[in-house]
Amino acid sequence: MVAITAGISQSRLSEVLSEALNAMLRRMARFIRFPHTQNSLNETKQGFFAVAGFPRVIGAIDCTHVQLVPPADTKHVYRNRKHTHSLNVQCVCDAKGIITNIVAKYPGSVHDSYILRNSALFSKLRDGEFGDGWLVGDSAYHLHPFLLTPVLNPTTAAENRYNEAHIRTRNVVERTFGILKSRFRCLDRTGGALLYRPEKVAQIVVTCCMLHNIAKLHGLEHDAMPEDNVGLSVRMEQQPNAAGTQTRTSLIQSHFL
Repeated sequence: MVAITAGISQSRLSEVLSEALNAMLRRMARFIRFPHTQNSLNETKQGFFAVAGFPRVIGAIDCTHVQLVPPADTKHVYRNRKHTHSLNVQCVCDAKGIITNIVAKYPGSVHDSYILRNSALFSKLRDGEFGDGWLVGDSAYHLHPFLLTPVLNPTTAAENRYNEAHIRTRNVVERTFGILKSRFRCLDRTGGALLYRPEKVAQIVVTCCMLHNIAKLHGLEHDAMPEDNVGLSVRMEQQPNAAGTQTRTSLIQSHFL
């Protein structure tokens, strides 16, 4: 339809799209940047604290799925690979809904915690590169000293207050997904599936995230469509982490009593 409207062939449209995506991706570091200076980290923490009083948060993390169907002439390549149906895209955002980190290369069948564990961001967090800050994520992620998840079975008022603040703080990334997919309906299943190879779909997703950030930086707001995973996750933490548990317990006792 776009090719017909523009008066060009489908093959030429595909070439132009590839050129545009590559041009945008060369500038990715300008528009998708995780806070790394002390000033930017402090500003990010202050922004999240203003949401629900949750301290020391440097990012809200979650995953979302983008539907895809590869072209007919490449389906034999992906015949036995589940990511012919979707990509599982992981994003981290700040309190303003600006995306600061993205991983868009894994099939929809890959678990959220696996994506994080195999990312460069995980290594930096584990090595303490961002000081005393932590991410907030749902229970699809493992609990770590640098990634706090909800208390799955709260038994005290303090744990309930922690969970409430955690949900409100983490909701920033869920709302960001809703805005992103509302801005770019090609990323939402209501807009159908992207008819490209998974590698090209990943490029499209990253480019849309860059454009989303540019729009936010210029004050161009947009309504959000609801995400399916809003609310407290009921997925179990798969491997209890003693250091993470201690960090979460200490936070609850010092800040939410």
